[in-house]
Amino acid sequence: MWAAVSVLSLLLQAGNADTITGYIYCDNYFEFYFNGQLIKTDPLDFTPHQAVKVSFEYDGTSSKTYAILCQDYASDSGYEYTETDKPKLGDGALLAEFSDGTVTSAEWKTYVVTFGPTDASISSGCSADNLSPCAIEDNGIPDSWYTESFDDSDWSTATVYTAAQAGWGVTPNYSGGMCGTITSPLTHQTATPSSIATTEDECLDPTKVLCGGDEICSGTEGRMIWGADMDRDNKMLFRYTVSGSSDRRLLSAPSPTPSSSPSPTPSPTHSSDAIARTSTSVGLGASAVMI
Repeated sequence: MWAAVSVLSLLLQAGNADTITGYIYCDNYFEFYFNGQLIKTDPLDFTPHQAVKVSFEYDGTSSKTYAILCQDYASDSGYEYTETDKPKLGDGALLAEFSDGTVTSAEWKTYVVTFGPTDASISSGCSADNLSPCAIEDNGIPDSWYTESFDDSDWSTATVYTAAQAGWGVTPNYSGGMCGTITSPLTHQTATPSSIATTEDECLDPTKVLCGGDEICSGTEGRMIWGADMDRDNKMLFRYTVSGSSDRRLLSAPSPTPSSSPSPTPSPTHSSDAIARTSTSVGLGASAVMI
C-alpha cells in the first residue's frame, strides 16, 4: 500500500497524475472505491435521494477500476415501510458520471448480494399483506471485490433503466449545513432528527448535476443501472474497468522485426562430417517433436 502511495506521490510531483471528479447517485446508499481504495461513503442511508460529488487522484497511466456498492433499503422480508398498513417493494438505481468520461452503462458488471422476497417465499404466501413467510436470499460479498485484480468475468452485465422507470426519488434540501428531509424506511414518517450535517457537495439535487440537468439521460451521458429485477435486487455490487495508457502501449507495440543478415557460406565438409551433422539434426528434430 505504501509503495502505491509513494508512486502516486511521485507522479503527482512530476505532473503525470490526474484529478478525477464525478457525481454519484444511488437509491439509497453507496460506497465508492477506485483502484482498491475507498473514496466515498454515502452520508445518508435512505432519504432524501441526493447526489454526491467525489474527487480522487489517478496516476495517469494504470488501469482504472471503478467499484460501487449500492443498496436499496429492504427489511428481512424484502419490503420497506413494514410498520405501515402499506408495505412496498423499493426500486434501486445507480447513476454516476466522471470527468474522465466514465459513466454508468450496460457495460458495467453487476453482482446481486441480497435478493427478495424469494420466489419460494412468494409461493408460500409472502405478500405486502402477509410478511411472515417472506424471506430474502443473501449471496454474501466476495472478498476483495473492489480491487483491480478481482476476476468479475462471471458477473452479469447491468440492466439499463430510463429515468422515468427508476425515478429520481425524494429531492434533497440543503440549508444551514444540514441535508434533509430524512424519513424512516419503516414508518414512512419524517425521522428525528430530520436532517444531518453534510457538506453541500454531499447533498446535491441529482437532476441538476447529472444527465446534463434535463432528467433524460441520453447520448454520452450516464444511465440508471441496476440488476435484472429492479424491485427485488436489493444490495448490488458494480464494477467497471478502463484500460490504462501503459496497457494500451503494450497492446499496440509492434513486434520486433528480425534483422536480416547474409547467410553464411557453408564450408566444404568431408562425408563423415556431413553424416555426423545429419544425425545431430535428426536428433534435435525428434526432441522438438516430443516437446
